[in-house]
Amino acid sequence: MSREAFALQLFFLLLVHGTLADQAARVLEFSRSRMNFQYDQYTTEHASQRVNHQLYMRSQVGLKEADKVSELPGQPGRADFDQYAGYVTVSATSGKALFYYFVEAAEDPSTKPLVLWLNGGPGCSSLGDGAMLEIGPFFVNSDNKTLSINRYAWNNVANMLFLESLIGVGFSYSNTTSDYNNTGDRSTAADAYTFLTNWLERFPEYKGRDFFITGESYGGHYIPQLANAILTNNNIMNTTSINLKGVAIGNAYLDDSTNTRATIDYYLTHALISKETHLAVQQNCSFNGTYMAQCRNALAAAETEKGIIDLYNIYAPLCWNASNPRQLNGLVQLLTDFYHLTLALFLSYQMVLQATNVDPCSRYYIESYLNRPEVQKALHANTTGLEQPWSDCRCKNIDKSLFNNIITPENWKDAPMSMLPSIQGLISSGVSTWLYSGDIDAVCPVTSTLYSLDILELPINSSWRPWYSDDNEGSETGFVSWGDCRLVAMWLDTKVWCSQQSEKLGIWFLPTNLKEHSPCSPHSCKENCPLNDQNFASSLYGDVLCFNNNRYVTVDAKAGRALFYYFVEAPHDPFKKPLVLWLNGGPGCSSFGAGAMLELGPFSVRSDNKTLYKKQHAWNTVANMLFVEVPAGVGYSYSNTTSDYYNIGDKKTTDDAYTFLINWLKKFPEYQDRDFFIIGESYAGHYIPELANLIVSNNRAINSTNIKLKGVAIGNADLHDNVTLRASFDYYWRHAMISDRVYRAIQASCGFNDTYTNDCQNAMNLAIEEKGNVDDYNIYAPQCHDASNPSGSSDSVLYGDPCTNHYVSSYLNNPEVQRALHANNTGLNYTWMDCSGDMDAVCSVTSTQYALDILGLPVETSWRPWHVDNEVAGYVVGYRGLVFATVRGAGHMVPYYQPRRALALLSSFLEGKLPPE
Repeated sequence: MSREAFALQLFFLLLVHGTLADQAARVLEFSRSRMNFQYDQYTTEHASQRVNHQLYMRSQVGLKEADKVSELPGQPGRADFDQYAGYVTVSATSGKALFYYFVEAAEDPSTKPLVLWLNGGPGCSSLGDGAMLEIGPFFVNSDNKTLSINRYAWNNVANMLFLESLIGVGFSYSNTTSDYNNTGDRSTAADAYTFLTNWLERFPEYKGRDFFITGESYGGHYIPQLANAILTNNNIMNTTSINLKGVAIGNAYLDDSTNTRATIDYYLTHALISKETHLAVQQNCSFNGTYMAQCRNALAAAETEKGIIDLYNIYAPLCWNASNPRQLNGLVQLLTDFYHLTLALFLSYQMVLQATNVDPCSRYYIESYLNRPEVQKALHANTTGLEQPWSDCRCKNIDKSLFNNIITPENWKDAPMSMLPSIQGLISSGVSTWLYSGDIDAVCPVTSTLYSLDILELPINSSWRPWYSDDNEGSETGFVSWGDCRLVAMWLDTKVWCSQQSEKLGIWFLPTNLKEHSPCSPHSCKENCPLNDQNFASSLYGDVLCFNNNRYVTVDAKAGRALFYYFVEAPHDPFKKPLVLWLNGGPGCSSFGAGAMLELGPFSVRSDNKTLYKKQHAWNTVANMLFVEVPAGVGYSYSNTTSDYYNIGDKKTTDDAYTFLINWLKKFPEYQDRDFFIIGESYAGHYIPELANLIVSNNRAINSTNIKLKGVAIGNADLHDNVTLRASFDYYWRHAMISDRVYRAIQASCGFNDTYTNDCQNAMNLAIEEKGNVDDYNIYAPQCHDASNPSGSSDSVLYGDPCTNHYVSSYLNNPEVQRALHANNTGLNYTWMDCSGDMDAVCSVTSTQYALDILGLPVETSWRPWHVDNEVAGYVVGYRGLVFATVRGAGHMVPYYQPRRALALLSSFLEGKLPPE
């Protein structure tokens, strides 16, 4: 592939993935296009001497007062801190001036340090991205006019200075056109240093103040170079007017080759690309600065396989409608989770995390706001010195000056291939140096930072451990998180089963406030719930719940063993839809509480523990759903023979489930010839294959299709003990949850072959300690710390209420609920109990991929993304006789974490088609 063809392909990909004016697209574009260029390394001494020779100073008298911002348009009330904005000239000859925005600390600014924030790109705005999108005091609302308060603004703990560097970025400008085409790391560092020295003359009270430089992305170049320039010039002038104390770089772009290799490795370890494509990259790419055609082709194949996702937050949504002409170029850098992390990291200042409703279109609101005349006037922005309106990154007016103003390797005159020597220089100088990573960034991934640390070979002073913000301290609650719902259930009464197997039982209705319940005929219930007389689906209509008055199916009359079930028919054309059996895992977890109430049933429990709400993406919209609590002792299922609770296993569970099905189909003969599917998750990786094989075997034995089994689907399956265990620790390491040292110890001492030595067990225990108190079933999910006070629990826009499992448990143990549901509490030895995608670390996607490797099935349909509502919903590959699909952004209980995507996957499965392309 020619250089021109590769550049054109890259340009097309960027137009598809996001606007070129996003930092989110810029560093990827810049790093990939640099594959065609080589640069001489230069030392920090060269850079700093250049800064010293070009230092420009001018009088700053009276300019501080002129820069004060009394109030920003749309600001919510009077701020309790001072804010300033304006220009600092860094070259009088060329008329080069850099724009800044400064907000003092909200409390005691005279005692707080000064922190400079630099965004990356190269060429992206610290005002737009840094201050307005990430860590400044205000966010722009969707009306493009008003602002809201950022509760986690960094000026809570420091005086924050945001610099739009270099010229052409945001409001920064030059009166000399050639300056725009002669940019690079050296000139950027020189201008930033000149800015700082002049700014401190304008704000002399900050001379000698503790000074820190923070930033992200290509700031991995800016920050070390500026820091080294400060140190060198402090030595030359024998002064500490810039009292540099430390630097912190988030998701740093430090080393070209390491970053590219790490990105592809990150794709694989996060199930974004196939192992075949990853192998092709490994075989054809040396990652030494030279990228041949075969390597580029393999890299392009990886980009195609992962589909259109936000690489800066691989689980984030895209912006599809911001009321903006460029709405289809909607890749937006979502760094809200990221700033939560870094605020706590910064000076170990810990604040309480709370739900943040992230809007993927925020960047468009910011651009519109900053181009409003009244806003520019309030910020003292000199629009007469700008060739074009404010834009987030230096690539404005795509239709006019794309290749004149965009930063490319041709007009970015210098950039080291690696910044690791500069990082080493900072460490040697005694400057506190922090690297931090948001762990769902695929462009400058945590993997890249770890690879860079390997190259630095620094001695470890403090071992890897978890750290906590206030709301995530403490141990796990021991419960699975559920979704909100109201519950309806059906059983087959044991006595009725014996005497009236062929008769339908009456319909009951249950007021949603649970204050009263009474029997009614099918006719009277039909008046309240518009159900067909033969329809046994549960439905919500106004304040009335209708359900079948069934209880249990006996599977062993002698032992008195009975299984509880919950059955909901499809609300539309149930007789045309298949029958689906859902089984949860454990072993020993409830398909009623976890499966129906939390994940995919029609209702769930609200935080009052009493009322229910209807789920939008319930699976009975496309199938008739049957949930069985198996084995006896799970949920409401029971046995009158105590020994049954202690003599359980896969075989007895399979036999009971098969007996249940046969008897249930006699009760519901209309389903005997219906297409039948079995679906479940986790340890159902044992239940489902064993039950399915028993059905097939018995069908053959009696030469009939007594149960018309059409297919099985297992989510986050536990298929092989040793494989699942090995994959869990691989997953921890690949997702930056444990240290290299402990991971290597596991690899060295654990054979994962049924024999686990003391050394192996000790290494695994260390890994468990290192990863800390995270939810292994969704490593990014919050935890429930107070189920009695939902507002006091940590939560997230992605994961709902982490305390929902407590609401379900409380609801199902409510005597009124049990009485209304005819639960046979006399047969239970305990109250109702439950047990506890690609975010699941227990039965991880890694484990499934390892199991597929063992099977060695031929690939018939190559790995590709599948979509729901224009978003990449996951990835799918078709093998001969088997389909493997991932669900993007889901944990162990896929339908709970991603209900819309799970329903789409179910529909494809039932139709016998691969998910939509």
